[in-house]
Amino acid sequence: MSELLEAGAGTDPAEVLKRRAGRYAWPIRDSLQVANDLANLAKNTSPFTDLADDLERAVLGGKVVVSDLGELSFAHEGGSARPLPVHLTASVVKSLASLVFYFRHMAKPGDFLIIDEPELNLHPDNQRKIARVLAKAVNRGFKIMMSTHSDYVLRELNHLVMLSDPKESVSRVIDELGYDRASILPPEKLGVYLFKEQTAQLVPVSVDGFQVETIEHEIAALNADAQAIYAARFG
Repeated sequence: MSELLEAGAGTDPAEVLKRRAGRYAWPIRDSLQVANDLANLAKNTSPFTDLADDLERAVLGGKVVVSDLGELSFAHEGGSARPLPVHLTASVVKSLASLVFYFRHMAKPGDFLIIDEPELNLHPDNQRKIARVLAKAVNRGFKIMMSTHSDYVLRELNHLVMLSDPKESVSRVIDELGYDRASILPPEKLGVYLFKEQTAQLVPVSVDGFQVETIEHEIAALNADAQAIYAARFG
């Protein structure tokens, strides 16, 4: 009863009860609603279609398309076969198809995205590429909360921050390494937190980048083990 009172005038009581009694949490129900309305949503064009193009070109190697019946499919670049339903495609397509659709048809300026471990199912080179696309989205006004355990993602974000240094030599290396200047990330646009011992510890970020203690420690330990193994075998 309290929910009905709080809903206010003009709210359909049946809808309130339906949401309360639904078998899925709100985010899942909203996702299912989007999935059931893909054909209509695909008629919209967002101002961020270039971000969808970046993901398709750099990471997926093909196009995410929606049929007239509202089925999400994937057409491989240069392929002659008919598009495959997304559920029959590689895991990387399954992981990113919804993000591509969102950027192309639903994204609005100032949107807030929560992305859990974007590196899942991605080869290291693609982990670096998606970090660049997300950095570009931040520079375009998106607010992104992202969790990651990937050293590749963290190191690429470090690169993007360090490349914001205005030195002429840094500007030259941006071009030499083929970075998109739209992905260069000023340190003030990045907040980093390390979740450790049930607390969120703020990690300092400057134009020199940042370090995540637990990951840096494990990389150092891995390198030390490798040196000991090589020395035992070839020393």
